[in-house]
Amino acid sequence: MKKLAFIFFVFCSLSSFGNKNYLRVKEDNFQKGQLSFGVRSTISLFSQSGNYKGIGAGWQVRYRIAEHLNSEWFADWIVTDIGGLGSRYDSHIGESMLIYPFSNPNAAGHFTPYVLGGFCGDYTKIEANIFYNDYTKTYSTNTKDRWSFATQLGLGTHYNFTKWFDISFTTQYILHAGKDIHSDIETNSLGEKYLHIHQQKGNNLEGHLFFTINANFVIADIIK
Repeated sequence: MKKLAFIFFVFCSLSSFGNKNYLRVKEDNFQKGQLSFGVRSTISLFSQSGNYKGIGAGWQVRYRIAEHLNSEWFADWIVTDIGGLGSRYDSHIGESMLIYPFSNPNAAGHFTPYVLGGFCGDYTKIEANIFYNDYTKTYSTNTKDRWSFATQLGLGTHYNFTKWFDISFTTQYILHAGKDIHSDIETNSLGEKYLHIHQQKGNNLEGHLFFTINANFVIADIIK
């Protein structure tokens, strides 16, 4: 809880630095009803496949509901190399709500901090490279996949280059609920390392840190 409070304090400080008058509402700059589109790059720092870094990309659509509330609909595709012995593929499709604790004019040179929370559905596939099987004395492949449901909570900030374009940074923790699927690096009788993929019955929780940087362009103003 102390770490969360510290991160939130940092975002608030950035906002204050960018705009000393951030508590003052400027109605002429308030963009309720704005529809924006953006692209994103993602980094996943932890999974049950091991402590390997996953790199991904995706897109998002935002609709500004109110002065302190925005919605973000997103999709990501992430690939994780597991020690050169296999790969993990993750796709996320979901929605997040962005809550702005302070009023902000959305003008150039200003930070807008926010708290993020939401949900997503995702698909995970772990695929091992060809390896030698000690039992059958043959080379084979191993692949397992699953569907799961996840919730996320995090902190972020927009940096507004103009009223119509921003770069956003988000740090969040994603918790997945679904069938247990993970992998371990093992060694066969020939001394060769291979990826052993496990999938157990029943549901399991899997969490990981998730970092996102995205660029967003306003494409329409639905409410004028």
